Amino acid sequence: MKNLIYSLLAVVFFSIQLHGQAPGKVWYGKGSGNAQAEAVHKALMSVVDDFANGNSNGWKIYTDDATEIDPNGNITFGKKAMLDAWDAFMKMVDEKPKFTYSNVLVRMLTNDIAIAVFETSADIKIKGQQIGGKAKGSAVLRKHNGVWKIEFDQLTPEMPMPEN
Repeated sequence: MKNLIYSLLAVVFFSIQLHGQAPGKVWYGKGSGNAQAEAVHKALMSVVDDFANGNSNGWKIYTDDATEIDPNGNITFGKKAMLDAWDAFMKMVDEKPKFTYSNVLVRMLTNDIAIAVFETSADIKIKGQQIGGKAKGSAVLRKHNGVWKIEFDQLTPEMPMPEN
């Protein structure tokens, strides 16, 4: 009888735990049908297109206090410092860089905070040398007065590792 009671309590406990977990998907791709995630996708893609086309309007999605970790591992605090770093970078390149973004996935943490992960590639030439390549990125976005803004982002270059 004692084992039956403990077994019954265990079943009830696990049922409560399972019921408390959010149902369905956690990460949403474009066209998922999740209205909040779709709004984040739309905000991201509008500035991605700006950057991909060499248009500096892409900076509009960043908050004034945004932080970025670039592919070199540098941490930049604040949109003004990020703009200054971008301007310095653009003076070093031989021609306008080309960027691509794909496979953006969004995870809603709350109604006004989201995480996005994505794949990107960069075609950059400095002093005739090709740099850039494939990378994975992530961003933390927060809704400010109904508008999605990036609070933090980072890019990690893909570095193939040798197999065993």
